[in-house]
Amino acid sequence: MTDTQRNEAIERADEHIFSMGLGDVAAEMSLLNMRYGIAKMHYVLRELGHTPDATFIATPDLTVTRNDERWNAGIGYGGKVTWGPGDREVVFLDIKPNCCGMLVGGLSEPQALVETAERLDAMLDDRAQLDGIALDWDIGTGNHFVDMMRAEPVAPRAKLPAWCFVMHFSGDELRGDNELGMGLYWHDSAEIQRRMTVFETPWGPCRTLLGDDAREYWEFFQRADDFITRRRLMAAERLFDDFELIANLHHQGLVNPNAAVLGCQDTSQGGLMPVMLRESTPGYLFHALPNLTDATIDVLSWRERAERHGVLDQLRGANVIPHGAGYMLPGLSRVLQVHEFHGRRYYEVEAVEHAVRIMLGTPRDLTYAYRGRRVILASAEYSLGEIAARLMPVYVLKA
Repeated sequence: MTDTQRNEAIERADEHIFSMGLGDVAAEMSLLNMRYGIAKMHYVLRELGHTPDATFIATPDLTVTRNDERWNAGIGYGGKVTWGPGDREVVFLDIKPNCCGMLVGGLSEPQALVETAERLDAMLDDRAQLDGIALDWDIGTGNHFVDMMRAEPVAPRAKLPAWCFVMHFSGDELRGDNELGMGLYWHDSAEIQRRMTVFETPWGPCRTLLGDDAREYWEFFQRADDFITRRRLMAAERLFDDFELIANLHHQGLVNPNAAVLGCQDTSQGGLMPVMLRESTPGYLFHALPNLTDATIDVLSWRERAERHGVLDQLRGANVIPHGAGYMLPGLSRVLQVHEFHGRRYYEVEAVEHAVRIMLGTPRDLTYAYRGRRVILASAEYSLGEIAARLMPVYVLKA
């Protein structure tokens, strides 16, 4: 592929990215990086004889991922990526689905921090199993947590208990080969590495499962999602008594064989969904809404481009809402350029102080913070959901 063809392919990938992001440096870096991931998917789909229509719909929490494998593969965070109508026998492994999610439970009375901490401490040592699989609780890893919050209804129809707890964690036990199947992560699973097809694209390798292997991975993912959903519930039952289950869903994984949410939640089943911000900042519960509406698509000026590329139905059926605020990069003022050397990408950015230039391969070690209510306001503005309640933080617990 010539340089001109590579540039045209990147421009075409960019045309398949539709962003509701907030426009800060973290969002800009994510969009620039995602162009390469979408271009790789287009390349593979064309090689397989499919229409190259992979699309990324970025939610208001659009940001960088601090996971090196995802980032280096050209994957951003905060949005939904699709690569077909759901019946194509191809799964893109570089998105690294892991079923990370949140559970929200309602309480009539708040549980004391010391009691919750004591129960969590005991749970970490109890060598619990689920379906014969030893559990390795990851509460406290990274941005995982248990929050106690006071619920303040906003919408008149929101009937909620006076108090809520929110738990955020995933399931490390299933990332490699396990009793349920081939594992979630390509680099942790010998079985996936044996089966996967690696396409060498102009922007680096694109790891895929095809045919029967793709179908089997989707079936395994559904088992894994069910397992981790029950795992969250099991943890909640050990930490709290007599709670009302309000929400329990993932925000990092497949939603059908040709679509995945990357740090956002699928609203297609309705119900209440949490959107959590910083530790000392209120979180929110949203009534999920079908989205995107035609009115929102027109407000965002997406219709002509979506029709031209034949992906309008992917926008109309997005059904997404953020799960959190997303990272911001407070030390950076702008992105200057993306450099490519010997198949590797480097981002040249400018620091706020003294306009210092920084060249980096991944954003993992940059100073970061979490955004605030702008994500909430944008989610409501674009009719991704209706605010049902404000969750006022009382305490945060990390193992």
